[in-house]
Amino acid sequence: MEEAALLCVTVAVLMWAFLWVWDSSERKRTREQAGLPGAGSRTLLVIAHPDDEAMFFAPTVIGLGRLQHQLSLLCFSAGNYYNQGEIRKKELLQSCDVLGIPHSCVTIIDTRDFPDDPGVQWDTEHVASVLLQHIEVNGIINSDLL
Repeated sequence: MEEAALLCVTVAVLMWAFLWVWDSSERKRTREQAGLPGAGSRTLLVIAHPDDEAMFFAPTVIGLGRLQHQLSLLCFSAGNYYNQGEIRKKELLQSCDVLGIPHSCVTIIDTRDFPDDPGVQWDTEHVASVLLQHIEVNGIINSDLL
């Protein structure tokens, strides 16, 4: 049970830590001084499994959409703990429709490397590697900053 709690905390910290926001256009001086990214900024939301986008991040995603951010989502598992992975993937895409994230901007990793199992701790180095690869392949951040 202690390992499951640690896994949950680790996943939650990773989800928050990897919420990447970057600016694809020059911000107005006042917004820059306030530290607020402007319209056209791109945001990548990283979650562990389907439903996290709604349970934990819906208000943030909706707010970023209202600020006209270009939203993308990376989900590390299909949510197949109860053998309902296909259903949960469809639900994730439906949720993204409501939240304003286009299907073309949603990536669901469906491998044995990241099982939806509270008894399995994911390799954090592998998570970081996959995330970095996703960021590089999709041009999410300027490679000079890495």
